[in-house]
Amino acid sequence: MSDLPAAGGSAVGRAITLGAATVLIATQTIAACVAGGWAIGGFLGLGEIVTYALEIGGFALGVWIVVKFVRTALKHNPVR
Repeated sequence: MSDLPAAGGSAVGRAITLGAATVLIATQTIAACVAGGWAIGGFLGLGEIVTYALEIGGFALGVWIVVKFVRTALKHNPVR
């Protein structure tokens, strides 16, 4: 007999895994999107206001990506 846990795992374990993955992916994705806006604005010399606008756009894009990730993760592996 094997000592491995059941294939589904517990709901608490799945919730912890999803939470940890979300924190990791959210920080990296949002930081990369904001940094991309900063880099484009700085490289092209677009000025302070346009650079801030690009950073805000990057932040919005990063949040959208993270929301899509969480929705997809919950759809394929519900915590309940």
